[in-house]
Amino acid sequence: MTTRLLTRIALWFEASPMPAAAAPADPGAWEQGNSAIADVTRWGWLPALSGVSIAADHAAAAHRETAAAAGEG
Repeated sequence: MTTRLLTRIALWFEASPMPAAAAPADPGAWEQGNSAIADVTRWGWLPALSGVSIAADHAAAAHRETAAAAGEG
């Protein structure tokens, strides 16, 4: 069923004409758009990944402290 559905969707896209307004006048616009999307993705995820890295360091330190306290008692 999934294959049939995907085939129907692909055929629908192939049959739909592309509006003239959707086609860029300058082929370089696609490259600029892709570059902009890559930059947004890169810089958008950087703070989140930094937060994950910091949280991992804090978790490791807390684990070491807990393990050391359990070993003493």
